[in-house]
Amino acid sequence: MFKVGIGLSKKRDPFLAGEEAGRRCLAELGEQNPDFCLLFSSVMFANLKMLAGIRSIIADSPLFGLSDAGEITSDGSYQRSVVVAAIKSDSLNFAAHLEQDIEINPRQKGRRIAEIVSRRLPKKRKNDEVLIIFSDGLSGSITDLIRGAQEILGTSYPILGGGAGDNFLFQKTYQYYDDRIFTHSALGLLIQTSKMGFGMRHGWRPLGRPYKVTRAKKNVVWELDGKSAIEVYRRYFGKQIENLEKKVLVKMVINYPLGMSIPGEKEYLVRNILDIRLDGSLVFSSDIPEGREVRLMMSNKELVIGAARDAAWQAIQETSPQASIGIIFNSASRYKLLGENRDREIEEIKKILSEIPLIGFYGYSQQAPLSGELNLGQSYSHNQSVVVLVLGE
Repeated sequence: MFKVGIGLSKKRDPFLAGEEAGRRCLAELGEQNPDFCLLFSSVMFANLKMLAGIRSIIADSPLFGLSDAGEITSDGSYQRSVVVAAIKSDSLNFAAHLEQDIEINPRQKGRRIAEIVSRRLPKKRKNDEVLIIFSDGLSGSITDLIRGAQEILGTSYPILGGGAGDNFLFQKTYQYYDDRIFTHSALGLLIQTSKMGFGMRHGWRPLGRPYKVTRAKKNVVWELDGKSAIEVYRRYFGKQIENLEKKVLVKMVINYPLGMSIPGEKEYLVRNILDIRLDGSLVFSSDIPEGREVRLMMSNKELVIGAARDAAWQAIQETSPQASIGIIFNSASRYKLLGENRDREIEEIKKILSEIPLIGFYGYSQQAPLSGELNLGQSYSHNQSVVVLVLGE
């Protein structure tokens, strides 16, 4: 038995929104008490009143989630809403742990998450397990978190998830764990289930020649080929970009991220820009190591939508026909790029996953193996990507 109920609310009052979303998902579940719930919401609902509304309907079940830049259900994409998924299954085990202040020694925090959640569950075959990480989407620490977790679980262990968002304000994101709200945190949710599959794609292609990262630290790049990092964009857009307001410039270059090639992998690791500083340095959602080669990347709506279809197809290969729920970790940049066409992306995923219920969010980063193939690739932090996780029995 694997049952799922999904509820959404767009009421403005946080308590009423949480209450309505909880009531709707519980009704779909048949009024049963769920094993656990997933919660994705607009940052405007990131307060205890929203959690109290959910708890007025679903009192005791563990609850995990984050704030985002948009919500996803089987009916399409949303903003300024609350989405709750209630899950009940005889074939599923789970354990969770949250670490705060992940900017401080994130690698150790990743180790602690992996150690604690794996210790709480019985040993099973690794292809029955996945570690989902819901992290602060602005910290720039997710790469080290993943590396720390891999030191415990193994390099090829599937680590999926995404970084929280805040409706493109780029100020503060939130993580939900039971009845509390956190910032600067990472929540690890380890799931054991009898059937699981996932896929990752982005649809961006390299443009022009490579550049060497000559000065960088974590997610900030000061120099490419010994010149100010912003010069790579002046090369393609001209000096007129200097006259643009920073907000306009960031929105423009979000469609032209940087990509890093990984030996033995077909897909590039994509890095999108969060901020452009006065000194010409670029702030990215994830790390870009000094000494690496990067290339400007470009895409279009058809390539992006096709990538989502490919990610869903890869995910369903491992579970069909026993799939019970699809969880989508999508990119806020894709939300912006697709605009009014973003529901087409969800429709393409639905065509592949058939009638199973969907829940997901648009965040500031994604985690998954680069190849997207079960247990064959190392997990990385991504941008501009869509990750599809399918669980079943």
